[in-house]
Amino acid sequence: MQIGTASATALVTAALRVAHQTYDDGRVFHDPFAEDMLGPEGAPLMMGLPIVPGYRMMRFLMAARSRYADDALAEAVARGCRQAVVLGAGLDTLSLRNPYRAAGLRIFEVDHPATQADKRRRLLRFGPRLPPNLSLVPAIFGKDDIAVALATAGWRANEPTFFQMLGVVVYLTAEIRQALFGFVADLPGSEIALDYSTPPESQLPEGRAVTEAQMVEAAKIDEPWLGLVTPEALARELTDLGLSDIEDLDLLQLRQRYLGETSAGTGDFGPHVLRARRPA
Repeated sequence: MQIGTASATALVTAALRVAHQTYDDGRVFHDPFAEDMLGPEGAPLMMGLPIVPGYRMMRFLMAARSRYADDALAEAVARGCRQAVVLGAGLDTLSLRNPYRAAGLRIFEVDHPATQADKRRRLLRFGPRLPPNLSLVPAIFGKDDIAVALATAGWRANEPTFFQMLGVVVYLTAEIRQALFGFVADLPGSEIALDYSTPPESQLPEGRAVTEAQMVEAAKIDEPWLGLVTPEALARELTDLGLSDIEDLDLLQLRQRYLGETSAGTGDFGPHVLRARRPA
């Protein structure tokens, strides 16, 4: 992303979440705050969504990955977790939707300082103060010490933490990705839900065409995809670090889970979601 400007992909992701509410009635993921978070300035972006590579697939994926992370968070809270860290929060609305506020769930959003400045401005549309139990943590992956930044904001390393990492892995080098995973894995009782994409050469032709087009567009706005990885390699990284109970779902499996589709088709379209835990 360009220095001093908010992430363009965060805006597109927010617009796709709004489109799911508008055209799919929030069937997979209900977000009553999505439209107001995007704001009226998002109208031109909404009009241009149909030309986004793989628009319909992406509209479903943005909803499904948020639903998947929400489901994983619900299970973590049921196990006693009261801290959630959203890595690369963008315009995510978890802090507004927080169904566990009464239980004391604290949310820490970590993102680039320019993106967070834009997010703060948007959050203040909903009231004169930030949502209760929310801390905005400005940091740059691969440059800043995330543990120090979080601790400064009040996060406690000795308490179980749920990490959400959506729309982040594809932008990270392997070195930075593994450092973040290592940070999570060093925390007993921690859990993580994330999404990632496989390399084009391992995908079905339909998925490959979408991935390659998205990579071209991302490079144009200086947000290149640096971290495509196979399921086998990612699982190996996580287990080597001590994370276990890994669940990995591809696009077809997500459609089966959230849309009830029963397809005999197989093959990789690119997008995956994954969750893993560090035993307490």
